[in-house]
Amino acid sequence: MNHLRAMAGAVTAITGFEKGSGKTTFLGHALPQLRAHGPVAVFTIGVDGAQKARESRSPASEIRVEPGDVVMTTQPFAHHGSARLEVLEALPGRSSLGHLFLGRVVRGGSVTLVGSDHLSVLADVVARVREEGLATSVVVDGAVNRLTQVGALGEVGYIVTARVDRSNLLRAAAHLRHFVTLAGLPIDPHPASDVHRMEDVLDADRLARLPSEVKVLSVEDFTKIFLDPALLARTLERRAITVRRGFRLLGLAVTLRDVERDELKRALGEAVSEQVIFNPYEAA
Repeated sequence: MNHLRAMAGAVTAITGFEKGSGKTTFLGHALPQLRAHGPVAVFTIGVDGAQKARESRSPASEIRVEPGDVVMTTQPFAHHGSARLEVLEALPGRSSLGHLFLGRVVRGGSVTLVGSDHLSVLADVVARVREEGLATSVVVDGAVNRLTQVGALGEVGYIVTARVDRSNLLRAAAHLRHFVTLAGLPIDPHPASDVHRMEDVLDADRLARLPSEVKVLSVEDFTKIFLDPALLARTLERRAITVRRGFRLLGLAVTLRDVERDELKRALGEAVSEQVIFNPYEAA
């Protein structure tokens, strides 16, 4: 599969725009295939969905790891899982769930991923894993409704996950088109002097305060754009937006419920539909 070939040997963030979007499910699909290329480092922002499910007394589906994999977690959660870990490094600071450490799996089993409350810690760990060759591929299971992880991790690709059913078909299609639009913004690392350069985020308030004569905006990257899909579309009709750093969209991992593939394709349009990976876990 093209998206898995692109993930092998690289850093990939998996993100979604709402709870239950299928990030952890896609992770379970991708990890076994990525291991064919070498050990995998798998991290998260905060605590993963398995622990959240456990806290609410719902059935939990923990991440399955294999020998050689590298993870970030805490001692209490490491003891709770069935995987056996070798501590590589105690990490600075602590998460809200305890002291973090970087560990290598020596016996396969289940583990609850725990991430730092600070994205800079995760970025430093990812850099070390890459520089020291601790893993061939790095995958980050991202936080709900956030893309800031992408900006914190440097040169990465990303996959957007979504669950689409009859009740959210149109809304989900709008959000997926939005992601593709953001990914397709022109990259201009060194904008001309007449381009309005923004060092902060671009949100509705800042957009409204821009002088009417501004026709081209430059933002650091798409994670700094906080415009809803409709407002972004209207803005791009009147102004150009460029980014000084780009991230590669590897695909849209979509799981359907009571919706046919052709229905979603019609809602997305032909160009966006080409980015869709349908029901990836079932295809594994």
